[in-house]
Amino acid sequence: MKFQFTRSVALVGVAVLGLGACIDLDERVVSGVTADYFETPEGLRDAVEAAYNGLYGHYAQERHFAMQEYGIDIWAMGADGSHKQWNLYDQRLNATTAYANDQWNASYQAINAANAAISRAAALEGGMSDEEKNRLVAEARFLRALFYFHLVRHYGAVHVTLEETQGVITEAHRTPEAEVYSQVIIPDLEFAIANLPLEQEVYGRVTRGAAQHLLAVVYLTRLADGDPARAEALAKEVINSGVYQLQPSYQELWDIENIENSEMIFTVQSSGDPLTWGSGNRWHLYWNMTYDGEPGMTRTLEYGRPWRRVRPSAFFMDSLFNRAADSRYLDSFRFVWYANFEPTMPEGMQLGDTAIFLAQVKTSELDRDLYCNKKYVIYTEPDDFWNPKSRPLGDACPALKGEYNTSTFPVMLKHVDPLRPAVNTEEGRRDFPVYRLAETYLLAAEAIIRQGERLDEAAEFVNAVRRRAARPGHEAEMEVTAADMTLDLILDERARELYAEGHRWFDLKRFGKLVEMVRRRNHEAAPNIQDFHVLRPIPQSQIDRTRNEDGSEFGQNPGY
Repeated sequence: MKFQFTRSVALVGVAVLGLGACIDLDERVVSGVTADYFETPEGLRDAVEAAYNGLYGHYAQERHFAMQEYGIDIWAMGADGSHKQWNLYDQRLNATTAYANDQWNASYQAINAANAAISRAAALEGGMSDEEKNRLVAEARFLRALFYFHLVRHYGAVHVTLEETQGVITEAHRTPEAEVYSQVIIPDLEFAIANLPLEQEVYGRVTRGAAQHLLAVVYLTRLADGDPARAEALAKEVINSGVYQLQPSYQELWDIENIENSEMIFTVQSSGDPLTWGSGNRWHLYWNMTYDGEPGMTRTLEYGRPWRRVRPSAFFMDSLFNRAADSRYLDSFRFVWYANFEPTMPEGMQLGDTAIFLAQVKTSELDRDLYCNKKYVIYTEPDDFWNPKSRPLGDACPALKGEYNTSTFPVMLKHVDPLRPAVNTEEGRRDFPVYRLAETYLLAAEAIIRQGERLDEAAEFVNAVRRRAARPGHEAEMEVTAADMTLDLILDERARELYAEGHRWFDLKRFGKLVEMVRRRNHEAAPNIQDFHVLRPIPQSQIDRTRNEDGSEFGQNPGY
């Protein structure tokens, strides 16, 4: 059963949470809401559920995609799409950039909803057990910590408020990053760990394991004295809790009929219903190539909408994977499309026959005789990724149509959603994986490596993930040893395991590798990225609306 949260649909006066009439998936209406309502047991429950709303405006939306999947080393730009300043780091990435402003405002709205729930809990007397009240507050404090963590990683020093905001506030001061961690994020997560259950009755609500996992990431991001050891202990508690298990195969992990599986520690739910879940999960849109213009093909739910936002980079295709041994590339991308449109099929082709084939071989290494007489079209891997050729073998071999390019490329399958009601429906129903157990294993290994000892133990945590990814008969090739245990290996392993899950920009930044790897591996962004791009621009609107009594300005991040 998915988490049925209380959704804000209207404003009434100066509403405490921005709540008026509220609807959940059962269309339960809460009308005539006043501030006092949220100081009742039922009101507090609704207030905490409403605090989850901020997740649905962030995760699995295009802003989330642009800010965390553009501008890294494992994707290159596709032919289409807007907001490409996030990939190019050009002059359009500035203080007036829409998503920088939207991310800032949405994060503070989510924080204010959490603050309101926390403050209303403090005012509640009776009608609810201390255990339930503490659990509800722990959920709100987890959410507050999560959104402050987003803010501090994107923007650096940010304004901190732990009180519910009502009315217009013009006073704002930037709190140093270290204090945001010590004053808000870590205490909130420690409270959450102490008061959340290992498992919730309703799938999707925050658990102790989610708080432990997040705090481990926080410690490995802050990296103060003792933080790696703290992160190791937290990761091991999650792994040894008995609640979570790795799925048997990487393919099964992403089966849309298996989305509520034992590997998922924290997910953001979606049903694809705009009434209750807003825009749903839209990440199925961004990874697809153009296929519906090829002979024998038309657009279908199975193959999705070709928005062509990003394609696998040269580094991703050529260097990251041992393709013979590792299932996570070949088994998680589409390379073949089958004919589904009789009116445009070439002579001799039937429905269900291969129509498009992306050969996993470089053009210069291609066996021409093997492919020249095929009825379907064939694309090959470019020898020069950044300058692909059209029809690389000429008219003498008409089946060979060209090389992978900005419109034609392997299609990543993690977010495909064939269960949408119609082919052009944008609202997806797949849950978004925020944290899962495979990452916890990699966090444990990283934490041990950062302590500089017990590297054999670190290797075992990495091998737990790599064994699951091994292709049959290649298990030995996937094993790593203590001698392999470096932070560079962990960074690459995170790319192999967690690609397209919203981690890579944050990973490159916290490993101190963002500028270096973008310059080496992202030719589109390399000329523009500068050291200051490890922080986002503070929205100009925030700077303009700040009116501090002491006359101080809010201030902009360097370089912007």
